[in-house]
Amino acid sequence: MAVVALQALVACGAAGAAARPLPEVWHYRIEPGDTLIGIARAQLGPGPGWRALQQLNQVRNPRRLVPGQSLRIPLAWLRVQPVRAEVLHVLGEVRVQRGEAAAEPVAAGAMLATGDTLLAGPEASLALKFADGSRLLVRPGSRVRFERLVNIGAAGVPDTRLRLDAGSLDSRVQPAAGRRFEITTPTVNLGVRGTEFRTQVEPQTHHTRVEVLEGAVAAAAGPRIEAGFGVVLGADAPATPRRLLPAPDLASAPARLERVPLRLAWGAQPGVAGYRAQVFAPAAPDGAERLLLDGRFAEPLARWTDLPDGRYELRVRGVDAQGLEGRDARHAFVLKARPEPPFTREPRADARLYGEPTRLSWTQAAGVASYRLQVARQPDFQAPLADLAGLTGTEHLLALVPGRYHWRLASVRADGDAGPWGDAQVFTVRPVPPAPPVQPPALTDAGITLRWAAGEPGHRYELQLARDSAFTELVQQQQTDRPETTLALPPPGQYHLRVRSVDAEGMAGPWGNTQQIEVPGSRWWLVLPLLLLLLGL
Repeated sequence: MAVVALQALVACGAAGAAARPLPEVWHYRIEPGDTLIGIARAQLGPGPGWRALQQLNQVRNPRRLVPGQSLRIPLAWLRVQPVRAEVLHVLGEVRVQRGEAAAEPVAAGAMLATGDTLLAGPEASLALKFADGSRLLVRPGSRVRFERLVNIGAAGVPDTRLRLDAGSLDSRVQPAAGRRFEITTPTVNLGVRGTEFRTQVEPQTHHTRVEVLEGAVAAAAGPRIEAGFGVVLGADAPATPRRLLPAPDLASAPARLERVPLRLAWGAQPGVAGYRAQVFAPAAPDGAERLLLDGRFAEPLARWTDLPDGRYELRVRGVDAQGLEGRDARHAFVLKARPEPPFTREPRADARLYGEPTRLSWTQAAGVASYRLQVARQPDFQAPLADLAGLTGTEHLLALVPGRYHWRLASVRADGDAGPWGDAQVFTVRPVPPAPPVQPPALTDAGITLRWAAGEPGHRYELQLARDSAFTELVQQQQTDRPETTLALPPPGQYHLRVRSVDAEGMAGPWGNTQQIEVPGSRWWLVLPLLLLLLGL
């Protein structure tokens, strides 16, 4: 396992004095045949020569050096070659400030040099590559200054020094003999060699959090931090390594999303204070980490507004009570949310329709050439009753027998690219209440009595008595829940009667056949038997 020398000198005192700088010394490993004169010619710049090197290292014979031993060489004495870092990917608003000039937008392909400062917006990120192949991911809300980007000595040993004042950096440092990679924060200096780690500056307390994923970390006058551990460094921080949380389980995370805003859920992880969730673009040939979305969430659920259709990788890690972020879990998923389906108009959700045909209508979706419509009895649409493609209008008529139905729509572009199904809606087709067959009306002293065959349970009945067959001159109108009724006897004349059924939802069926009835003007014949009886007395 590679071991990283991390010299962390934590600022102390009430005012948080600046951390002491790391020793400005480079160690050169002596090779067979080396001499001080040769080393000085190859490695040193103008100024001190081999004699100064001899005195510093107390070498007795400058022509006879022991292979395998090392020489201490102050960095200020070494030959220096400026190098640059290449920006591989930019998302959102990232600016670069060079010297006293105003900050300007930075784009992929830009080259960064000593003295440049990167400013990443709250939803921005940047990936870059150093000359030696080391990688850096600048996360949202970060401010980082490139204090030194050089190669030193004849071998071109990398010497990289960054200052992180705010935000987070994910570093992947290439191992190299004698290399130097240093990150300075408001409370600590971090010197690393050949490892993968994260650095975060907490904005309120300026505490520095370090999480080591590969290699090991040795803190000067402090603990050794092995891979899989993290530490919080600062004037009042615990500075005790803690084991990083294991990667959460993403087995329940969706493999395909068909809606925006995004909603990505996973199984809860015990013992966490929250989660860090990120979405990355697929790996690129240049190896850049293309961070697209980044968020901290209290629950095992990440929500983001939007993302183009495509293939992505979700990374999730737990966050412990000290704010240290654990191991990443990774999960590939596909987003296919376009072209978006239209909105349904009719039938409305849980609507009850009567008769046929059934009219299905929807809105016009932008940039869509046609629609695909499915109607099924079951919500899984495994055996649709109708599966119609190429519909260019925004409505369609279907003949459906009474029953419960599910329907959904998808949009299709002119090139045949079909979008996801919209949310299924449910409606019910009910039979129109039939007209009840009415028996001939009976005329009695009590009135006009009507009887008919009973309908379905819950049905009611509506009756009308009118002078004309068009029922524009209504004389009486009545509702009843029984299959019979008696209407009050109207004045003498000819009348028309009709009856219809009304179901439990209030849907009225068609009127039945019209019945005609004559109400006589005089009823003397009703008392004739009594008159005859009286005359016989």
